[in-house]
Amino acid sequence: MQVLFRKAAYLMVGAALVLSSCSEDDDQTTTPEPQGLTATLSADARFSVLVDALERTGLDATLSGNGIFTVFAPTDAAFGQALIDLGYTDLDALEAGLGTEGLRNVLRYHVLGTIRRSSDLQTGYSSTAATNADGDPLSFYLSTGNEVRINGSAVVREANIEASNGVAHVIDAVLLPLSIYDLVRLNPQYSSLNAALMAADGDLDAVLAGSGSFTLFAPNDEAFQNVIDATPGVSNLNDLVTALGTDGLSTVLLYHVTSGIILSSDLPGLSSNTVSTLALDGNGANFTFDLDLGMNTTRIIDGSPATDPASLTEVDIVGTNGAIHGINAVLLPE
Repeated sequence: MQVLFRKAAYLMVGAALVLSSCSEDDDQTTTPEPQGLTATLSADARFSVLVDALERTGLDATLSGNGIFTVFAPTDAAFGQALIDLGYTDLDALEAGLGTEGLRNVLRYHVLGTIRRSSDLQTGYSSTAATNADGDPLSFYLSTGNEVRINGSAVVREANIEASNGVAHVIDAVLLPLSIYDLVRLNPQYSSLNAALMAADGDLDAVLAGSGSFTLFAPNDEAFQNVIDATPGVSNLNDLVTALGTDGLSTVLLYHVTSGIILSSDLPGLSSNTVSTLALDGNGANFTFDLDLGMNTTRIIDGSPATDPASLTEVDIVGTNGAIHGINAVLLPE
């Protein structure tokens, strides 16, 4: 009888050890090691075109390696629609049309060099891994609310796909780099500026959306409202346009634009702290404004004694054809 009890005890202990071992194995299989972003995207059938494009441009190695990244990942359906919109039949044709380097830059426009999970996404501009012709990082505009939308077109459909070197968010459209006009147009804080650009002589909206190289010092809506409040007989933007005339409005707006790209890091090196604008004074010369460079602030002093200096509110928003710096006052040439 004692022998039987001992055999039963041995069997119970053995079964417990087997169950414990199985439980440990189960725990290990439910927590696999995270993979890099390329492997994570490759494992998801929704991103076969994106992964193909990454491999063609060598970015698969980048997103597999060291570093931290956020990828806004277009689905196959998003690429299919982009090909239709751009007039290409397939990815081969897209690469041939853009060139491999052009395709690489479009893909890099979907990448941030930092980790931003959904809780970190805020309305505003972000610098991407893509660059303009001068090597400056291109910006996109992200808006939050009922949905997260990028450049007014791509919506985040799924967030926070975790990888060992970053995070991916699923988007439903391919992002394309934008001009400085389009970056202004998307931001509700610059709605008055956008309306003024469209109303002024010279098709300034088209100019700032086209080829060329510009720096725009962009007054926000509060800046325009301050001018409206300070102008007798003017109660809204339409009244201001009427008071200035579309030709006068054009001169005022061009007073906020310079030729060439001036980033915030370039401002201290400008000769005499004077900036030549695209506005003409009527005698063939260009209006200028002055910079007051302090230790921590930069102020813009225009040509009108009736206005206060403007301060920079945001800097280095880079588009395909230039840069934008936000300012808190409308500049007047005289």
